[in-house]
Amino acid sequence: MKSIYLCPVCEQPLLIHEASQGLHCCKKHHFDKSEHGYWIFSQAKKPQIDSRQIMRAKRFLLESGIFLPVVEKVEEMIAAADLPDGEVNHLDYDCGEGYYLRAIKAKLAQSVEGQNLTKRLNSYGMTEAENALFSAAKIQSEARAELNDDGAMADSDVELDTTFIVSTLKTLPLASESLDLVTLIDKQLKGKELFRVLKLGGYLVQVSPAPRHLWQIKEYIYPNMQEKEHNIPQFSELEVLKTERISFTLPIDGSQALALLEMTPYAWRANDKVRKQIADNTFEALEFDFDITLSKKKV
Repeated sequence: MKSIYLCPVCEQPLLIHEASQGLHCCKKHHFDKSEHGYWIFSQAKKPQIDSRQIMRAKRFLLESGIFLPVVEKVEEMIAAADLPDGEVNHLDYDCGEGYYLRAIKAKLAQSVEGQNLTKRLNSYGMTEAENALFSAAKIQSEARAELNDDGAMADSDVELDTTFIVSTLKTLPLASESLDLVTLIDKQLKGKELFRVLKLGGYLVQVSPAPRHLWQIKEYIYPNMQEKEHNIPQFSELEVLKTERISFTLPIDGSQALALLEMTPYAWRANDKVRKQIADNTFEALEFDFDITLSKKKV
């Protein structure tokens, strides 16, 4: 049986062995899902691994609903996309421990149209950090067990079935033009891989930090900072259908601010002194600022 995967060793198509549900290619490379519930296709030489303390802080912050306005807007963008009527292959690129996948699918399932879509969604979460996927798979397993304790899993609970994959992100183990939808949340769009795996007419929903995002935290790292002209990157492969800027403020304590800092690409610039200053502060109105864009791959 065919799959959407490519062998990470030889880049040949991977087939599903019906009996074992393992994967194999014509050159006899074999892959089985790990005992923890995710696939390990390939690993980066130097993956960015968060400590358990940082991972717990990030998860607690995310699960608190702090980014719910972002989730709601992403769900609106997905609902606005003219996705096919049959199965929809969706990849959350660099998914971390899967918070956005869970939250977006839960939000979709709140409407009749969204329920129909979640039943058709083949969702994949991919990242280089195995410890993050260990957490994602564990959360999914616990949620499934809880449902089974309450009774048989209903058809509407299919949104729990997300496939998690440990892989390098520079070269994706996915067939060309195999995805209908890609979400790229708070990550940069680099290289051509996402364009390669996205179908012609497929959709990309991207969430990018806008100029004022976490401004009061950045001021500790970049003194005398000035707001730059706001430009949204354009790509020749994509037709931008819709762009919205979403901005809001929230009261944040020092520990939450440090967790937010760890989610940024400039966290490494903060030395111990700066981190202590941030931890000792309370931000009564920390700015959150995002661009959320729906694009379509040009035919």
